[in-house]
Amino acid sequence: MRKAVFFAACLLLVTTQAAFAQWSWTPQTGRFINLKRMPRETAELQIEYARSLMVAGNYRKALRECDKFVEYYGNDPLAADNLFLRGEILMAQRQWWNAAKSFQQLLANYPGSDKYDEAIKKQYELGDRFYARGEALSKKKFRLFKKKPYKRAADIYAMVVENQPFAAEAAEAQYKIGLCHFARKQYLDAAFEYKRVVEDYPTTEWVNDASYGLAMCYYKNSYSPAYDQTPSELTVEAIDEFHANFPGDSKHDELGEMRLEMRNSIAQQYLNNARFYEKRREFPAAKLYYEKIRLDFADTDALEPANEWLEKNAGINHVGDKYSEGIRSSL
Repeated sequence: MRKAVFFAACLLLVTTQAAFAQWSWTPQTGRFINLKRMPRETAELQIEYARSLMVAGNYRKALRECDKFVEYYGNDPLAADNLFLRGEILMAQRQWWNAAKSFQQLLANYPGSDKYDEAIKKQYELGDRFYARGEALSKKKFRLFKKKPYKRAADIYAMVVENQPFAAEAAEAQYKIGLCHFARKQYLDAAFEYKRVVEDYPTTEWVNDASYGLAMCYYKNSYSPAYDQTPSELTVEAIDEFHANFPGDSKHDELGEMRLEMRNSIAQQYLNNARFYEKRREFPAAKLYYEKIRLDFADTDALEPANEWLEKNAGINHVGDKYSEGIRSSL
């Protein structure tokens, strides 16, 4: 028992002496300073030390040294370099989201830094990494949160656009925001982002892909003839604009099939409305819809039944007929 107590006392004494040895009295501060926590002599040396730790693969300690820079040299002109280094360390640790935020802190607080353009390139690279991860996960079944990387990618691309809205990279980043939303099946959000490419960057190479993406968003968001056909109408409009702006594009055949499908859907709704009024024996109202099909949707499957009904019911007048007859009689 005495030996155990003696051993414990010795261990406590040694530990206390070791801990005390890390502390030293400094007359300048009038207190004890933990020498182990002291930074390097200058801000530049502190950054170089943290960088050497990163190169050696000691990422956790390198981050601590970056934090130490903030604590002791936070107002130094090299603070932007410290943030950039911190972002690089976090990238090496595959903490991509935290790295993007570190670069964003640099871009927001030090717009005049010589690291500004390089930080934006790093953010773009991180956005691409998240997007690639999303693409890889999307091919796997039963994977939880597999669409989260797309959201992270979209958020980082948005940072790029915000930081340099007029740079060439901004147009591509804006387009990729739309891609991320499309991958998450957020078609209305994707359409909004694609329209921003067309409207804000009309002279860039991304307008073609964004215009095609816009048509695809409306197409994916369309409904059967029993429901609202506004998305179908928007699809047709977007496809017509694509044909007009990019007449030689290889996507025309695919879009042409989509256009006909959407027009058939719209025409079918008109046909359903006509038959609804026909069942209620409101024949003038039914005639309006049948004539709409014959005049505006002659390329659809609804044309044949519309023509058959109009031929059998040629003597039925509606308000439009009477209005036209009144004009003719007054001439």
